[in-house]
Amino acid sequence: MKYFEFLQQIQNRLETLNGFSHELLITDFLAPSKDQNSLIVRENVDGPEVLVCLDEKILKKFSDIKLPGDFSLTNFPDLSIVVEELSHFNTFCQRAMEDHPISTLELEVQGEVDKFALALEILNERNEQTLKHQFFEVLFGEFSVGDWVSPSQKIIYEEAHLIARQFCRTVLERELSSAEWRREFKRFFGLSKSAKLSPGH
Repeated sequence: MKYFEFLQQIQNRLETLNGFSHELLITDFLAPSKDQNSLIVRENVDGPEVLVCLDEKILKKFSDIKLPGDFSLTNFPDLSIVVEELSHFNTFCQRAMEDHPISTLELEVQGEVDKFALALEILNERNEQTLKHQFFEVLFGEFSVGDWVSPSQKIIYEEAHLIARQFCRTVLERELSSAEWRREFKRFFGLSKSAKLSPGH
């Protein structure tokens, strides 16, 4: 599939940014779907079965997009969906191989942070660092979810939004060099669950 190369590129970028070390490929666990974007984990006797569902329309859209050249505020919302689900997959796999349990909240927090980390990385490659505040606002401006989200899920998403926003705003306001903020994102990924979800990190 044409979008396999794109998905692998995103996974490689996330590995560079947050330092996960598993060798599983997103393309081996992909389940193109109709209007669904989610990580699905099913427990069975042989261990968890993992699928990453991504909307076929989004996959088709990114089949011919090349990064960093085609990166923009216009396609960032759809790109963020892809990044979030790959982040969930990578984080889940990393924790599973470490034999550490993981909560939905931790997955959502890491997904939000990874989206901003990738945006900073690509803006740096394009020498457009002045746009970083705009991308921050796209991600962490007014919080909202769809009507289909249950009240309990909404609470988790909102908490994840606030935790990730606080961490990413700290990175943004410190005016770090590219090497420094890469170290910060790797450090964040390696934090324990309790440290990652606590104020101040």
